[in-house]
Amino acid sequence: MRANARKISFILLLAGIYLPPAPVCAAVFHDALGRKVDIVSFPKRIVSLAPGITETLYALGRDGAIAGVTTFRTVPEAARLKPRIGGFTNISVEKILSLNPDLVIGTADGNRQETVAKLESLGIPVYVTNPKTLEGILAVVLQVGVITGKEKVARRLTADLQNRVKHLTALVAAQKKLRVFFQVGGEPLITVGRDTLHNQLINLAGGVNIAGREKTLYPRYSVEQVVAQQPEVILFSSMKYAEDVTRVWGQWRNWPNIPAVRDNRLIIIDTDLIDRASPRIVDGLEAMVKA
Repeated sequence: MRANARKISFILLLAGIYLPPAPVCAAVFHDALGRKVDIVSFPKRIVSLAPGITETLYALGRDGAIAGVTTFRTVPEAARLKPRIGGFTNISVEKILSLNPDLVIGTADGNRQETVAKLESLGIPVYVTNPKTLEGILAVVLQVGVITGKEKVARRLTADLQNRVKHLTALVAAQKKLRVFFQVGGEPLITVGRDTLHNQLINLAGGVNIAGREKTLYPRYSVEQVVAQQPEVILFSSMKYAEDVTRVWGQWRNWPNIPAVRDNRLIIIDTDLIDRASPRIVDGLEAMVKA
């Protein structure tokens, strides 16, 4: 492929068309899938395949290098002005190619493997992340910093985030642990099991997940099961705060014998803070602690 690129450049040069020299690979990195990815030094055109990656690049000061982002709700506002390449599962390979990236960063959970394979076959380096825990998210922040030439910034950022986590967990260490039901959606009623990021956040925030022993990641629960467990707090992640507060709270008021309902402890948390693998995950933990 490199030989063909040199041949094309030579032909274009003879035709009077100037092309800058192709960047030289600085290092080989291993991503979360165990793949070897050749990444150029200080990539200048990065396509993000997930909102959390986009947030991370902005936090590291690499926003000027972002060539494309997904259509899903993007933070900060400035990111919404970037070219869109589709959603998690309907990414346009053609659009990505048109942006001429020297690096694409995606996630194993959110992006299709065939998309990664297609981009790779076209000679575009794709670095895949796959964080499952809070520690894993902070590790990804550092990894993205290293591969994009912002290692020092990433180390300072992750150290600051780790200190915030220590401070938040210290605040709740001596407090009574409250029983928590974390609601995902409404019909059917779904919660979070043992091996989820949400379960870890609940524990760090000083709570006890009533479904924390469930091996299924997102088990279905009946209202009767929730009543039997007597949660003292009901957490609900939402993108439509006012609308969901009215709807969800109205449903739970039919069960006044649940301590969380009796004591008005239904807590709505912005889903972007606790569902995305980005530095703002610590903001999500802080929101849980305050709740």
